[in-house]
Amino acid sequence: MESGNKPLKRFGAHSIPETNKKSGLGLNVGIHRALLSENVNLIKHGENPYLSHQGQAKSAGDSKVMKRYRRGLKFHEPGALSKELDEKRAFAVQQKELKKKHEEIERDKIRAGELPDISIGEQNYLVGNVPQVEWWDAAYLEDLSTWSIRERYTGDNLNISEDDDDDDDDDDDDENDNAELKSPSIGYVQHPVPIQPPNSVQESIVPRIRLTKREQKKVRRNRRKLLREEHEEKVRLGLESKPEPKVKLANMMSVYQNSENITDPTSWEQTVRSQVDERNRIHVETNIRRHLEAVEYKREAGSGSSAPSTTTDLHCKVFRFSSLRNPKIRFKLAANSRQLKMRGVCLRVGNDGPGILIVIGSEKNCRFYSKLVLQRLHWAEDFIDPDNGQLIDCRNESVVLAWDGELKETNFRGWFMKECGSKGEVKHVLSQLGSEYFYGLLEV
Repeated sequence: MESGNKPLKRFGAHSIPETNKKSGLGLNVGIHRALLSENVNLIKHGENPYLSHQGQAKSAGDSKVMKRYRRGLKFHEPGALSKELDEKRAFAVQQKELKKKHEEIERDKIRAGELPDISIGEQNYLVGNVPQVEWWDAAYLEDLSTWSIRERYTGDNLNISEDDDDDDDDDDDDENDNAELKSPSIGYVQHPVPIQPPNSVQESIVPRIRLTKREQKKVRRNRRKLLREEHEEKVRLGLESKPEPKVKLANMMSVYQNSENITDPTSWEQTVRSQVDERNRIHVETNIRRHLEAVEYKREAGSGSSAPSTTTDLHCKVFRFSSLRNPKIRFKLAANSRQLKMRGVCLRVGNDGPGILIVIGSEKNCRFYSKLVLQRLHWAEDFIDPDNGQLIDCRNESVVLAWDGELKETNFRGWFMKECGSKGEVKHVLSQLGSEYFYGLLEV
């Protein structure tokens, strides 16, 4: 029975010694006999730190923690780190200001022409040490300090022959002259007239700022406010007279009751009515004058745009289209021609017949108009007829650029659109404008 209650020992398990099975000993367990043995095979090291109390003390004393405690703890003074950081920040700000000041001084020197502009590579064109006399002039001078020309190179001795030149070479004290000096070219040298160099620093062109409608109103409001304040200040100082009050029948009593003693209200009413009529008359005259000035300005602007000032405004483009039934396309063609101030004509045969479109203007406007006709407008798009409400099929309609070039002169003074009854009428209109040669592009 007792043998049956004992737990089975697993295969390969080690048996626990009887001494370790005693309960309550804890760490008070004896040292193993193998550690106390002097057998070299069991203990390979001569000094075992686990057995030698001296080794344990030595290892504990040499640890980093013990060394750190022996040195003691050193704390920073309160505010030392913040003070150091403030000094570094102040030094960085000072260096930044010095750098900025140095850059401003350098920029001023570059603007004044004292230093080369590195951004555009002026340092590559700096002139080095300029000699007092160039090497190609040294051969013609007798004394480099006084710049005196040798006698044989003066104007009187330039037409001598080669034999005389040989004799002069023999008589000359300078024996190291080259053969190239026998026929000098000093008579053909022309020194340019010294002039002041152009100003290298050009004034910067400030681009014009485009303001929105809201910004324009704000600028106008501020300007009128400043003028009003200036006028009030002058009135306060006595430099200008105080403006008369704007009296009406509604505020007549409140305006005059404190300043005037109204004894005859009827006469005061007539005075106020005359003032109101005078203000109304000035108002109407001012509006009429402004209207006439605006009309005259538009007339001058229109006349200036119709007559080209240069030949660059005579760029011409001719388009040929199969039909122009869509009213949206007709409106866009006319509106863009008017906005771009183009000249030319749009002629078509009937409502659904072929036609020709001629535009004349600047190169930029012609290029914009060409993109409008060839890319932006959808010629083959169906539309609904506003008269009868039917859907019009435009799948077969198209437009092509027939000719592009420049004209020497033109008789067009504006741009218009016309519907002709036949091709003969189209040719007749073009002949009246002196452009009948464009009719051949319609027949292609």
